[in-house]
Amino acid sequence: MSNAASSTGRPLLQVRNLVREYPAGGEPVAVLKNIDLDVYAGEMLAIIGASGSGKSTLMNILGCLDTPTRGSYLVDGKETREMEPDELARLRREHFGFIFQRYHLMGDLTAVGNVEIPAIYAGVPTQQRRERAIALLQRLGLGERLHHTPGQLSGGQQQRVSIARALSNGGAVILADEPTGALDKASGLEVMNILKELHADGHTIIIVTHDPQVASNAQRVIELSDGEIIRDTRTGGAFVANKALSASPVAKGGEFAAAIGRMREAFAMAVRAMVAHKLRTLLTMLGIIIGIASVVSVVALGEGSRQKILADISGLGTNTIDIRSGTGFGDRTASRIRTLKPQDADALQKLNYIDSVSPGVQTARTVRKGNVEKTANINGVGEQYFRAMGYDIAKGVAFDLDSVRRQQQDAVIDPNT
Repeated sequence: MSNAASSTGRPLLQVRNLVREYPAGGEPVAVLKNIDLDVYAGEMLAIIGASGSGKSTLMNILGCLDTPTRGSYLVDGKETREMEPDELARLRREHFGFIFQRYHLMGDLTAVGNVEIPAIYAGVPTQQRRERAIALLQRLGLGERLHHTPGQLSGGQQQRVSIARALSNGGAVILADEPTGALDKASGLEVMNILKELHADGHTIIIVTHDPQVASNAQRVIELSDGEIIRDTRTGGAFVANKALSASPVAKGGEFAAAIGRMREAFAMAVRAMVAHKLRTLLTMLGIIIGIASVVSVVALGEGSRQKILADISGLGTNTIDIRSGTGFGDRTASRIRTLKPQDADALQKLNYIDSVSPGVQTARTVRKGNVEKTANINGVGEQYFRAMGYDIAKGVAFDLDSVRRQQQDAVIDPNT
């Protein structure tokens, strides 16, 4: 590796003492242990190991999809730990290309639409990204499948679409996770030949695989076991022309234009998804409508009940105090006590925390209309009685202070009477 290092300068990707741990019960489990690795621009290397050896975790860290627990990871000389989330996102979007075993294509989009997605988030103008997507697909032999959805493509064709997507924004570093794992032998060979062509064009290719046959296509093989590098061997082959991270094959628009473009495309994709899944869209909208209607109904019912209860409580006169003769409720001698006089009401009225005062007397009498007689309770009160008790006059006019002074024979009755 010393010859390669001398010919290419500093490493493009540099890992030192890298540790990745995950919590598991009370003790953390180390998936990667003290990894040291240098990857130079223009290399084609394979990371190989059994299932659970940590190779996919290492690939995620190299692609800035994950962060190490401890240690250092430099990309083109820049420490990733010191990067803000937006910087990491920009790095992933513009300089790394990802190829997954299961393709991860959007089923509602055509081949061209899937390839365009990274360029949309990079703010590339519509016409430019469309032309580049078509050119990449034609280069990969999909010129007659441009407007086919993933469901209309074979596994090998879907993987080629994912490769074109990885190259949409340049893809100086291509990270391929088991790129042939879901393919038949012929399709797998096609994909490996494409990766070799990309390597010949100057792309740095990192393949994660458990298949030694696939790994044999790389210049260099890194073998992992139990989270540690146990072997780093070179199979031969020279470095090709470097494709530095600073090289950008696609011109980007301004930040504002990029944001508008992302919003527009997100809206368009949402509409396409709703049209493609009409029943799901209908059920979702129905659920939202029912939910909103339920919330509104519950709030309205609660508010109406609250107002009704407050009105009832107000009608009960909770802020009204009755002052009666006697020592307490049920005092049989109370009727013979004559300590309260109308002048006492006038004195109470002068207090600043008293709103209204009404003296009162009560007696039972027989009332007659025609040949019908009833026993009634008759209350003699002052002109402020109705305000004090919170009563409203439904019909007619209540008596006033002048009526009280002249002792007019005014009667106020309720609907039952």
